[in-house]
Amino acid sequence: MAQIGYGYGSEFQLLRFLGHHRHEFEEIISKQIGGGVFEWEDFEFANPKNVISEDKEITGLEFLKRLYPSQYESIEAEYKKYIRKKDWQNWDAVFTQNGTLFLVEAKAHISELSSGKEEHGDSSKESILDYFKAQLPSLPVNRVWLQDYYQLANRLATAALLNKHGIKTKVLYIYFVNGYRKRVLEKKGRAEILFETVNLNASEVDFRAAIAEEMQTLGITHDEVSDLLAPPVFVNAEPVAYK
Repeated sequence: MAQIGYGYGSEFQLLRFLGHHRHEFEEIISKQIGGGVFEWEDFEFANPKNVISEDKEITGLEFLKRLYPSQYESIEAEYKKYIRKKDWQNWDAVFTQNGTLFLVEAKAHISELSSGKEEHGDSSKESILDYFKAQLPSLPVNRVWLQDYYQLANRLATAALLNKHGIKTKVLYIYFVNGYRKRVLEKKGRAEILFETVNLNASEVDFRAAIAEEMQTLGITHDEVSDLLAPPVFVNAEPVAYK
């Protein structure tokens, strides 16, 4: 289980904005998806021996039991035809607004968009590819979808599955501009010195270029998947000039 970064990274920034800047955060999102009341799903608790925050991301689709009990059984049955692992997917956040379910992915630096060159899925990769093709018959699904941008591929397929079963669903990517500056504060006598150890900050321009490459690699455009993928949301994690 991944550990939350202290003062940097997508998980930290998401927790920070939800906890300390909720109204501003929701206003930024609303500019892309429209206004309405946000109903955020709680995270699950985790064993403190495994994760320092004692929390873990929402996993799999079991959260649908509470939100959409009448559709859950049929969704689970179709899902299990292809995917046996219950916690195959982790969601950075989940919320509903105006009758739409939003599955949130947060990113704080460019390399987080890629899942690597190798095909993902281990012994289940053929079943996963069949799952993609079954849910997204109008899109050019091929083996490339198991590689670099595997995460977006499986998110789109799952959103399509839920829509097919009557749950209006969209995947929402939130990109934290200037969201990955790792710093360490040390005391030397009475003075405090701030050291920067890692800086993977990205601008909106950087993120948009990476998104364009992602879509091109998968052979799709945003217009083709706009019923499944919300417009990207960009949040400046350093609104006050860093010195």
